Amino acid sequence: MTLFKVIIAGAIVMGTASVPSIASAQDMSPVLLLETGPSDNPDYRRMTFTKFIQGNYVTVAYKSYNRSEFKQVRDTTPQEMIDACARGQSMSLRELEAYEREERRREQRGEAPEVKSFCIKNVPNWEAGNRKRYLDPIFNGMPHAKDVN
Repeated sequence: MTLFKVIIAGAIVMGTASVPSIASAQDMSPVLLLETGPSDNPDYRRMTFTKFIQGNYVTVAYKSYNRSEFKQVRDTTPQEMIDACARGQSMSLRELEAYEREERRREQRGEAPEVKSFCIKNVPNWEAGNRKRYLDPIFNGMPHAKDVN
């Protein structure tokens, strides 16, 4: 089951496989809480946590340093943050694109990544293209795989 979850996380970010049972029959996104910030690994500038939310709890959480390797981790997200995502609004595509531009500028200036959280949910046409459109601004700038930039 754990391997299946890792494959699902990779598929969501990379868009290389369909994700049955996570997106609804109406091709709607899952509820995702993503956090990104400075890496705890000196080989990587930035890391990302991807958390799947159901109701008001995290069903599974992953840590990644690149776009293809996701390690399942114990979730330590404060309940207030989970509740805010579960009950609040989703980030707009415009906000995600603004983050991407600012993160690119920070990297060009040699600054550390900003710690930032994103809530993505109820995005229609998830498998039909919006998964890539909504997740790329968060994951762009991260290597595609270990030792690959």
